[in-house]
Amino acid sequence: MTVRRVVLTGVGVLNAAIGGGSAALGAYLGAPRSALRPTGAAPGRLVAELAPSALAGLVDATETRRLSRVCQFAVAAARLALADAGLEPSDELGLVVGTEFGDLGSTVEFADGYLERGPAGLSALLFPSTVMNTMAAASAIAVVAKGLSLTLNAPAVAGELAVARAAALVRTGRLEVALAGGVDQIDPLRMRMLAELGAASDVRGEGATFVVLEALPVALERRARVLGEILGASWSALPARPHGVGRHAGSRAIAAALEAAATALDEVGWVYASASGDWARDAWERALLAAALGGAPRAVASLGFLVGHHAGAGALGVAAGAWTSRSGLLPVTAAPGADADRAPAPVAPVRVRPGPGLVHGVARGGTHVALAVGPPPGSQ
Repeated sequence: MTVRRVVLTGVGVLNAAIGGGSAALGAYLGAPRSALRPTGAAPGRLVAELAPSALAGLVDATETRRLSRVCQFAVAAARLALADAGLEPSDELGLVVGTEFGDLGSTVEFADGYLERGPAGLSALLFPSTVMNTMAAASAIAVVAKGLSLTLNAPAVAGELAVARAAALVRTGRLEVALAGGVDQIDPLRMRMLAELGAASDVRGEGATFVVLEALPVALERRARVLGEILGASWSALPARPHGVGRHAGSRAIAAALEAAATALDEVGWVYASASGDWARDAWERALLAAALGGAPRAVASLGFLVGHHAGAGALGVAAGAWTSRSGLLPVTAAPGADADRAPAPVAPVRVRPGPGLVHGVARGGTHVALAVGPPPGSQ
């Protein structure tokens, strides 16, 4: 089997702080600002919601009527990513979409129709949106992606996992070009249930991020602008205790990703972590990173503390990692205070060594993802 190098050639981002391609992402990371705000739906929690105008010009009037809000997020970000990469629709284009909750708003509306009016209240128009792959289906139609289509449903790490799986498909020759990322929306019902259950505090966001991944020969042949390289990617399952977190050692995903990248521990200069304000899980992630990286301090960023935690933020970390590997800048962030009633203050980007770093995520339950991300080939 021929193993091919995988490069990142396009970015599409739509969230409460960023709307655009790689240039918009770089401008934001160079001067980060928090999009988190308190929410009345769940007192004591912070959210980053898209403004009603965020989709203007990205979806047409017909799509606005036909597609649910979360599907519109996915379609818009997919289009932005392909435009950023300079790609046209192609029979070779594959699609990998990660989501934590899918189109939960449409699912709730569909169920409410039945509960309120019985079988007559079931909507044939809403039903397709109750399945997890509705965002992938809408995006595939919108950008004419005729290759493999895969939806991954996972808590906390859906976006990172989607990019890792897509990179593996390109690396092994299953796909020539992949559009990969994550999408989620904030749902008021879920926020209220979390508050009533007294669940661990977190910061939620919504939106979508997609990246375009290509085999290096394919990108070179079309003279694409290369933004970075996925040097290695791996995922595994870690043992978790009943309350959802687990042991601190045994990080096979990080070791495997760095081995595939031929990257030594002392070459890892920065980390984008999946921290979200779920304090037990975040502490587990810090311990995993310390154990896997030999305890040496690394500059760590978590974009969830700026744009809210959602599947799109996981893929955003990969795109941001490519930017950091080129620029040598990392938007280090601090978690919200214990009172969780105000947004964390962004810290000006710190200087790190340009070159490879790690994008990392772990979920309650043990799903564990690691990607080694580096600058464009030949740039160092």
